Amino acid sequence: MTKLHGWLAAVLLTAAALPAKAETLDLNINDDAVFGQFSGPLSHVFNNADGEYQLGGLYSDDKNLSLTNLHAGFMLSGDAGAQEAKLTAGIGLRGQYTDTKVDTGGGAAIGGQFDVRFAGFDRLGFQGYVWYQPKVLGLGDIDSQLDWALTADYQILRNAAVYLGYRKVRIDSSKNHGNYTADDGAIFGLRLTF
Repeated sequence: MTKLHGWLAAVLLTAAALPAKAETLDLNINDDAVFGQFSGPLSHVFNNADGEYQLGGLYSDDKNLSLTNLHAGFMLSGDAGAQEAKLTAGIGLRGQYTDTKVDTGGGAAIGGQFDVRFAGFDRLGFQGYVWYQPKVLGLGDIDSQLDWALTADYQILRNAAVYLGYRKVRIDSSKNHGNYTADDGAIFGLRLTF
């Protein structure tokens, strides 16, 4: 898959998500990859639900192994009860499709995320997520997949933040490719809330 196909997939994801009343646009890049995600209150999809929906995609040609990962999911989230900080956390499910030069598959992933901000300096935050697709929930050539990231952001405005972090996508192939890293590295991003 060429970079043009990756960018085309990102544009199509963007267009598909717009009617869904997305409230947050998260974009990040590094030398080899581009990631985009729309998310918003789950109550826009299910009445009175407390959480968020997510639609997104990742394209990477890291280490000469092109990767396309498209996902749609939801998380139930809320205050995690930290005393000296504002800590929100969520757990949820997402459906995903993954295509590399050597494997194609998909399935359901379980995961979680967190965002922590400290009293007195809440413009600085730390975030992380992890999504794991076990073999029993997978389809195609991919037995399992692990996708995680850690970031630190600074809110330039209350509705616009920049961040730095690290992301890794690890795949376990059902073919003879074994375990391999499909994407990893430092990321630079921007989150815009509408």
